[in-house]
Amino acid sequence: MGVAGGEVTVTALTHRGAVRPANEDAVVTGPLTVASANMTVPARCVLPTSEPMILAVADGLGGHAAGEIASEHAVHRMAETGPRLSGPDDVDVLLKNINEEIKDHAEQHSEFSGMGTTVAGLLVMPEGNYWFNVGDSRAYRLEGTRLRQLSEDDSPPVPPSEDGTPASTTFITQSLGGSGSAAMVPHVGRDHEPDPSTWLLCSDGLSDLVPLEKMERIIAEAGSDEAAVHTLWQEAIAASGRDNISILLARRV
Repeated sequence: MGVAGGEVTVTALTHRGAVRPANEDAVVTGPLTVASANMTVPARCVLPTSEPMILAVADGLGGHAAGEIASEHAVHRMAETGPRLSGPDDVDVLLKNINEEIKDHAEQHSEFSGMGTTVAGLLVMPEGNYWFNVGDSRAYRLEGTRLRQLSEDDSPPVPPSEDGTPASTTFITQSLGGSGSAAMVPHVGRDHEPDPSTWLLCSDGLSDLVPLEKMERIIAEAGSDEAAVHTLWQEAIAASGRDNISILLARRV
């Protein structure tokens, strides 16, 4: 159950990485959205939990500028709709609506054919929390010093690489929008752990490049959430930074 009169502290950063010419990721924290940004310093905000809100990262697909449009549309819709959501069924409907809206836009503009976005996030409500995702962006719960993945990757399993680097794939089985013809089915679940709670949301620009154990160590050893998010970003850059990087660290008290 939520804590009456509580709040969520969110620390977020989104960046194009070291290779991509533009950032097709976007993030949403309650009523606030950031898209097409190139942050090098994390932003921190404190939001009351008196009404429902969405915290999420979205990773645009389809190339500049199609991916930017898809991810920005997704976070704007989540920001405006979040306060009216009443539970997991509403999240499911919202994500399906966003999926159809992105597909409709791509059909009307041939230059954006195939554009889409992944998403991973939380619906934070006065009486509880729900996680959701589509694609391979991730939602983790911090349990002590361990990160437990809540989201379900929509990507085929990849065998570990011979040199021990994190396995990754650019192929996903579903997204919001995109070129797939199969019905999109969001993953939505109740976070049954009691408050206070801490979560890490990220695009695969972090999770593909920085091993889970290293992410856990960085969060445990950082002197602040801002330092943790900044160091996670630096580690992804050092590990090639080949993709856009979005990180959101949220604490509910």
